[in-house]
Amino acid sequence: MISIRRRWAAHNYQLRLSEQLGWAMGSMGTGVMIGALTGYGLYYMTNYLGIAAGVAGSLIGLSKFFDMISDPVMGQISDRTETKWGRRRPYLMVGAIACPLALLLLFHVPAFENNTTTVAVIFFVLLLYAAAFTSFNVPYFAMPAEMTSNYHERTVIMSQRIFFSTMSVVSISVMGPFIIEAFGGGIAGYKGMSWVMACIVFLGMGTTFLLTRNVAFTLRSERSNYRIRSQIKLILNNKPFCTFIIAKSLIFIGSASAQGTLLFMGQFVLGRGEMILVGFGIGYTLGVVLSLPIWTYLIAKVLGKRNAFRIASIGLGLAMLTWWIAVPDESFIVFYSRFFLMGIFSAGGLVSGSAMLPDIIEYDRWRSGLSQEGLYAATFSLIEKIAYTAGPAMLGLLLSAAGFIAVQKGQFVDQPDAAITAIRVAVSIIPAVLSIIGGLIISFYDLDEAKLKSAQSMSSGTT
Repeated sequence: MISIRRRWAAHNYQLRLSEQLGWAMGSMGTGVMIGALTGYGLYYMTNYLGIAAGVAGSLIGLSKFFDMISDPVMGQISDRTETKWGRRRPYLMVGAIACPLALLLLFHVPAFENNTTTVAVIFFVLLLYAAAFTSFNVPYFAMPAEMTSNYHERTVIMSQRIFFSTMSVVSISVMGPFIIEAFGGGIAGYKGMSWVMACIVFLGMGTTFLLTRNVAFTLRSERSNYRIRSQIKLILNNKPFCTFIIAKSLIFIGSASAQGTLLFMGQFVLGRGEMILVGFGIGYTLGVVLSLPIWTYLIAKVLGKRNAFRIASIGLGLAMLTWWIAVPDESFIVFYSRFFLMGIFSAGGLVSGSAMLPDIIEYDRWRSGLSQEGLYAATFSLIEKIAYTAGPAMLGLLLSAAGFIAVQKGQFVDQPDAAITAIRVAVSIIPAVLSIIGGLIISFYDLDEAKLKSAQSMSSGTT
């Protein structure tokens, strides 16, 4: 029998607005952490530190092997923790301190005279970056399945989470280039930008720690029933989770490929430089913010989570495909409309997909009798991070194979035609194909409100 603090299981406890928004604000911090690495990391390493594109992409990819250990460990630690602050919140505070420090380090690594030294130091920093992010993100994603048992309230808090995550896009994409310019551009500009972004990360993560002090949490399972092999078996036997994670992985990889390529697209194809991120931030943000209430309504009243996810994923893929025909002198309307459509369809996929995860975790709880929210959150976090770093790693290798020329201190040079084609493929074809396939795969996801209630009834009947 699962022990749950407070009364939401029996009395359908409704989260206070401050608790909903407090938890959701954490995504502003995680979004900046992901965006800083995915959007700027590879570009900064190749064009300001002089690291070859293939090497830089491989370093980001290799750092994620560390997550294969750290994420499951963090999931187990948070599942087994018992404190007056709850099972997850102590680690939120750790992450709120460690993540800003790691972000600062990433953009303060100097270009040593010996390139091997630069590579070694940046790799060490990437490992610290991964560890800091894990300390917050795994407990953070484990919380919604404990905070509320309301099937539709989860859609609401995930909609709020996507709003704050979108604010992180504004910070990284819209504010980022202006901040870089305000601090003098180049390496100094990136250092200044990292200080501002570190403050935003601390604000978002610290607020989550403070405002979730009274939310519900389940008590840990007995250690004797908590063998790793049994957990893995349960995960693999959880068909809704496996279907969900395969679909999300493909979309994550595609999105990471596109995001990591935007600066290259702006600099070497469209001639817009870092200001392409401003266009992305404005158009994408408007698309997300304006469509969020509509998606929330459609998911709850019309489409359901699975259908919304499928429509949004296929729509996003088609929107990404238009990058293939983008040209330097395209009109203002076309340029911003592309980002606007990306924002609309991303919002639908993010809200519906994020709302599925706590349902899956609760389904496992009723099915297995174990309270292992951290395990599922760790698995999801690991897949997300591997996918989001597979994108830049794949891009780095693709650019290297196409003959991309890495330089130091922003002294840009004309790139070969093969490199330009590789950039177009990475920003359009790859994300489009993966997103559409992900949308088709989610058709096999069969966990809805009725199935969740059935699992709860069966569990209650046997306990």
